[in-house]
Amino acid sequence: MDSNLKGALTETLDAVERLLNLFRIERMVHLLIGVVAFGMLVYAIVLLFKGGVTTQLLICLFGSSGLITVSSARITYFFNRAFKLVEEVIRKLLESGVTNEQTKSSISE
Repeated sequence: MDSNLKGALTETLDAVERLLNLFRIERMVHLLIGVVAFGMLVYAIVLLFKGGVTTQLLICLFGSSGLITVSSARITYFFNRAFKLVEEVIRKLLESGVTNEQTKSSISE
């Protein structure tokens, strides 16, 4: 592998690692929200089996499912953006590598 390519990949992976570290607290908060929401959902299921449908039960069901959706979406969005950054850099490096190889082969002919 070309040293420039290796250096660019190393820099890209370092940038992704810095991004992951930068938003670690946000990811932990969303994970904690997801755990609390899952607890609310379990509590709502217990209430559902104990008795009828009440306002408290509906709040727990809809509130917990909404919190799970929001926190999962944020975490997924963040990781999607980080991996898209790596994908773009690798694609550009590969395209420039193909261009360099084509130039070298046309010069040697």
